[in-house]
Amino acid sequence: MKKNNSLKLFNILARRAFKLSKKRKLGWKWTDAQKWTSANIFQKYKGTKNISKIKVTNIDIEVIGILDGTIISSGKTSFRTPKPIDNCFSPFEVASYLLDSFEWFDIDEKISILNENLKVDLDLEVDGYVFAKTGIIKKGVLPNLIEIREMMRKVTNKSGYYPLISFYIVHIDGTEDDSNIPCNYYVLITFENSITFRALDGKGKIRKAFISKQQMPISEQERIALINNQKEEERKKFSKQKIQSFKLPSVVQPKKTEPIVDKVVKDNKANRLIQYNVAVEMLDSLLTRGIINKKQFNERFQQLGKNLKDGGVI
Repeated sequence: MKKNNSLKLFNILARRAFKLSKKRKLGWKWTDAQKWTSANIFQKYKGTKNISKIKVTNIDIEVIGILDGTIISSGKTSFRTPKPIDNCFSPFEVASYLLDSFEWFDIDEKISILNENLKVDLDLEVDGYVFAKTGIIKKGVLPNLIEIREMMRKVTNKSGYYPLISFYIVHIDGTEDDSNIPCNYYVLITFENSITFRALDGKGKIRKAFISKQQMPISEQERIALINNQKEEERKKFSKQKIQSFKLPSVVQPKKTEPIVDKVVKDNKANRLIQYNVAVEMLDSLLTRGIINKKQFNERFQQLGKNLKDGGVI
């Protein structure tokens, strides 16, 4: 086999190995992929005359199989696969306002905003009910928080209420207690004064820290701001749709009647005042529920007053 073809083949194999290492977040450098290729798969493909007939899918199967241990390496030399780099977000870089205690029904909103690479342990058990015990995992792979919330809702209808849910920064046992190593800590999410919290607190594993919003990494501030902006846009869109779909009760026009005596005319004025008061209460309710804004409230209030004064339909 010509030397240049051999080099071309080797680069094809190494590129596939390097690409798969990125997908698996193994933290390989290009030189790591080259060493791995030389030690594990190059010998199998060396001597191939027609490189164009080699399918990348077959290469990928070979690489994945060796990495997973389901395929034995064809190499004669040994090469230690680089240990994957664990990318963790530091609990000490989470602004303290994001770690305030919260009511159970806010579980999705309060937890979902946290960084995906933050190590957490969702431990929710109270009065014999176990809603979640995830162990230490990345926040990004937590179970569905809305499903947990709805599960809790069904139970709380019987038990009345839950304690507040709190965040606690915990040092992982057996690791160096150095706040500069993010992966050595996680955030425990549990009911206040839970058994798990008391056990860890008794071992001296709880760590306390306070940082402001401005002390968070700039990239994290921007990420959270983007999420909050999206939520605000969705809220405005929902409110607008709700206002547009809301229809005030249609006004029933009075039937034409024969001329009436003064006493009945006075009754009509009294009826208009009653209708006016009901309409004002309705407007106030719409404003309180956020269906209309203050400007819309003032405009409709002024129109009601004008109608009452002029004798128009309320």
